[in-house]
Amino acid sequence: MSSKDLTGLADETGVARSGMTVRELFEECARARVAGIPFCDAKGKIVGKASIRNILKETCIPSFFIDHVKLMGDHLDALSFPPVHEQKLFAKTIDEFIVKDFAHVSSASTLTKALASMEAHDSTYCFVIDADGTYHGVISIVHAAMRMLERNR
Repeated sequence: MSSKDLTGLADETGVARSGMTVRELFEECARARVAGIPFCDAKGKIVGKASIRNILKETCIPSFFIDHVKLMGDHLDALSFPPVHEQKLFAKTIDEFIVKDFAHVSSASTLTKALASMEAHDSTYCFVIDADGTYHGVISIVHAAMRMLERNR
């Protein structure tokens, strides 16, 4: 693998499609140990990402928590997310949670470009997708650290 070939560095994952449940998305992300996967339209074109972070942000964290996190204590049991709500969340489809603007690079891109794309999208991972739409997998900042360690052994 050349230093510019990102295909060998990417972790293969499944893709999300319309109608997929939140539970199915979480299961695929947990299986692949990634925070999100590409979302494909009916024609199979990648048009967004399905992200655990985005779903949890939209459903589990009130915006005032984010705005005032430094003022909050550690014991807010009355405001926790109860299991019954988790069941409802898992049954929902992911369609309303798709992020249209996402980090991605081609397999010919450099690792530096992948890192820059992640930063530009406030993400710790990006998808490797070639111009013809071929999806190769996910690269994370952990992959970048692993590559750097490999080069300096």
